[in-house]
Amino acid sequence: MLKQPLTDELTSHFRQVNDFRSRIYQLQNAWDSLALMAQLSGTGSEMEHTRSAFNTISNDVLQHLSQETLRKTAAQLSSKAFEIINLLVRNLFERTADIGFFATDDDVRDYLAQYMQGGLTDEQHDALCSRFEEYQKKYTVYENIVLFDSQGQLLHQLDPSQTMLDHFHPIVALAQQSSEPYIERFYETEINGRTYKSLVYAHEVRSQDGRKPLGVLCLCFKFVNELDTIFHNLIADNDWTVGVLLDEQCNVIASSDAYQIPLGAKLCTAPDQDWFICRFAGREYLCVTKHSQGYQGYLGPGWLGQAMIPLQYAFHHTMHDMVARIDGETLRKVMRSPMIFSDTLLNIPKQAASIQSKLNQSVWNGNIWQSNYVDTQQKNFSKTLLCEISNTGHKTQQIIEQMVSELYQTVVSVMLENSSFCAQMAVDILDRNLYERANDVRWWALTHSFRELLGQSQVSKDDQRKMSETLRYINGLYTVYDNLMLFDRQGAVMAVSNHKYEHLVGTQLQDDWVGRTRSCLSTQDYVVSPFEKTPLYGDQCTYIYSAPIRHLELNSIVGGIAIVFDSKPQFQAMLQDVVPRDGDDAPVAGSFTVFVNDQFSVISSTHPEITIGENFELIPAIGKLKEGEQLFDIAVYHNTYYAVGAHASYGYREYKGAQDSYRNKVVALIFTPLGKVDEINQRISAEAQVIHNKFNPNLFLQYGKDTQEYATFYVADTWMGIETQYVREAIDEVQLRTLPEPAPFIAGMHAYQDEVIPIIDLARMLGHAHYSTDYRQIIVIEDKSSALRFGVFVSALGEIPYLTPGQIQPMTALFRGVSHNPGIAIANIAQHSMLTLVTAQSMWNKALTVRTLRQEEQVLA
Repeated sequence: MLKQPLTDELTSHFRQVNDFRSRIYQLQNAWDSLALMAQLSGTGSEMEHTRSAFNTISNDVLQHLSQETLRKTAAQLSSKAFEIINLLVRNLFERTADIGFFATDDDVRDYLAQYMQGGLTDEQHDALCSRFEEYQKKYTVYENIVLFDSQGQLLHQLDPSQTMLDHFHPIVALAQQSSEPYIERFYETEINGRTYKSLVYAHEVRSQDGRKPLGVLCLCFKFVNELDTIFHNLIADNDWTVGVLLDEQCNVIASSDAYQIPLGAKLCTAPDQDWFICRFAGREYLCVTKHSQGYQGYLGPGWLGQAMIPLQYAFHHTMHDMVARIDGETLRKVMRSPMIFSDTLLNIPKQAASIQSKLNQSVWNGNIWQSNYVDTQQKNFSKTLLCEISNTGHKTQQIIEQMVSELYQTVVSVMLENSSFCAQMAVDILDRNLYERANDVRWWALTHSFRELLGQSQVSKDDQRKMSETLRYINGLYTVYDNLMLFDRQGAVMAVSNHKYEHLVGTQLQDDWVGRTRSCLSTQDYVVSPFEKTPLYGDQCTYIYSAPIRHLELNSIVGGIAIVFDSKPQFQAMLQDVVPRDGDDAPVAGSFTVFVNDQFSVISSTHPEITIGENFELIPAIGKLKEGEQLFDIAVYHNTYYAVGAHASYGYREYKGAQDSYRNKVVALIFTPLGKVDEINQRISAEAQVIHNKFNPNLFLQYGKDTQEYATFYVADTWMGIETQYVREAIDEVQLRTLPEPAPFIAGMHAYQDEVIPIIDLARMLGHAHYSTDYRQIIVIEDKSSALRFGVFVSALGEIPYLTPGQIQPMTALFRGVSHNPGIAIANIAQHSMLTLVTAQSMWNKALTVRTLRQEEQVLA
């Protein structure tokens, strides 16, 4: 929902809209000239209502198109601003758990305790260096690990070239004084003339009993590297959008284009508005600001994500490239959907056609008047003028239809883009989350106590209890796991973190991944099970991550650790976070999301009827997607059209990267409803029944001395004509009174001028069961030689051609049940349909003949 009014300054940048507006203005000038000439020449055609109606509709469509053009760009900016902050916050949530756990690491505690006792050996120092290096190899999101003693003296850091944290840094006192599970601080410093930034997580290290402070541990997050990764994935090289991250004071702390928006700049923000315009460095930008929605209760450091694009480039996008890939017939149907378009918008083409139809009636009547009452010389000029009036109406109608089509396509493309973007966000979240799982299992495999206890020749019950306590402590910090397990060299379960799986202790694991774990060559290797049902997760489907545990001294494999990902709620939470949302940030009703693997097996779904493990092959093309590739389309599922965005996972950092042997393609599918198939088909079918006036004065203007003018019309799809001398005019049905005992072909009586005339139902006479029009038209027929005056219902008005006698072939038995009817003929017109010609007398005779026969039958009865 747009919460700011459109201004002339803003709409001046809408290139496509302004092209349409220019064309409309040109036609309005043409209307002015035609109206003046028509008034001077007395053509008998009234245009003022037509001009006014076309102008009203044109302005209405331009307004809607302007709003949707703005909404499209604002939606793109909103998605990018949202992902900038939310991907970062999700990442930082994991860091808050890391620091708390690493601060309880036995190797770190032992190092500090030994330091406090008066000395450290080179061997102990090297061991801590190796410990830090192993941690960073797993958790590559950290650029440095720093350890202070309890007095604030810097003891060791992984990267000695960094000077962000030095002796007696204030973060040490903050960590020592805090009762929170972590300290989170963002620091900037200048190194060699360049600004250096780091997001630091700190926690006090205490003795195992928690009584004695030993020091402070700090993890330095790769802030700049992480934001560069986010910006790279969000913003293409040819995209003018600038992504920025703002601190609590709205200062830029990260920018995708520091030349446009430099670091340290203070920007305007408006997180409560859908969009706003700000001026910076002499350039105006369209902007969207987003707060973090938080993750697992963690809201982040209070920063903001903002996406902004220079106004002069904001609306240069075109949706044709996107919708060009969609099946044309499917797109045509979706663009008639009452689910995504209001009746007001859906009815605009019909309104434009009705206005043109009324104009055609006026021009048709003008031609009839010219034929019957004006001399030949003036008639030719007037008919040419009437032709131009009708053509101008057709041009106006076509422009309106083009604008409406552009409007419809803009709306549909927004939904396709949104689905596609949400799919990318889904796999981004998925890979980032599972990256952490691969890190966790490898790091926990290095836990000193696990290596020591499993390295013994015999593991006692007390040892198993100690390992279970440690597992429960870890699981308490990392709640994304249903269970953590330790197993020995033979695969026997030694300890579990979840009490409901204690029956597994002592049992032998026979799964393939257990054997593969024993074959890992280094501390960087890990194993992942297929996504399948397992008794280790209550006979539900999940991934199990495993890594070998090595002997403290001999480095031989003495067992392994398996972490059971709590896949059902975790994947559900990921998918719920990427469900498409409307302008009020509420989930779009009827939308749903799905994760499938490369065998089309469902990993997770927010749709209640799509179950985990079932095959979901609705979009076969996703099977051809390579890592990082995407597609979008319109598909039908359960009698509903959906905008579908699909994106294949592509990994994160080294996870699934070139050096990682693990591969597991997951595709995210985002479904946004576009409309019910039955409702759309019914609407299209009903619209197809409507017939508008088809009069085109460009045709058949060849006048000759042997030619005769005919006024033509349509009854359903039958093309008929009558000499213009027998036609008074075409009028709209205002009020028809039926007769008590009507003849089969007499529809009723209708007021015309100062009399009442009978109306013949030609559709019934020709055997058409039914026909529909926006409004019912009556052609008033008059044959002065026989004093006949009546009206006939017609579906639409046709051309007024000149015909020669050689083109006309008399027919004596056109109407069924009548053996002789000399007033019927067929005109053979090249490149056009056969034209059935009738006379006033023949139509009237047909109506009376059937009525007389019916009356005779009643008398005989």
